[in-house]
Amino acid sequence: MAGSLVLELDSHIYRLEAVQKAAYRFIDRLTVLISERDGGPIVCEIEPIAGGTTLFDILLADFKRELLDQQLRSKIKAETEPVRNLILAYAFSRSGLQQ
Repeated sequence: MAGSLVLELDSHIYRLEAVQKAAYRFIDRLTVLISERDGGPIVCEIEPIAGGTTLFDILLADFKRELLDQQLRSKIKAETEPVRNLILAYAFSRSGLQQ
């Protein structure tokens, strides 16, 4: 069996929420234990699910791409929040639900 791998992520680059979402997307293929200390790196202990060890390197590469994807989604969500709130406020103001 392939062993586990420890992946340290800079907490100034990756948000914990993005790391958790990426880990969840791989829940059927990898076991990911996440820990974080204030100001320190986010540490992921990663190991393959039993039976999936032959593709461990490929899964790790996919997991790293998913980390980046989730981080960028989180950033875009934060950047567009004011616009989304404005659109929702406008939509609800025209709905007549506040009577």
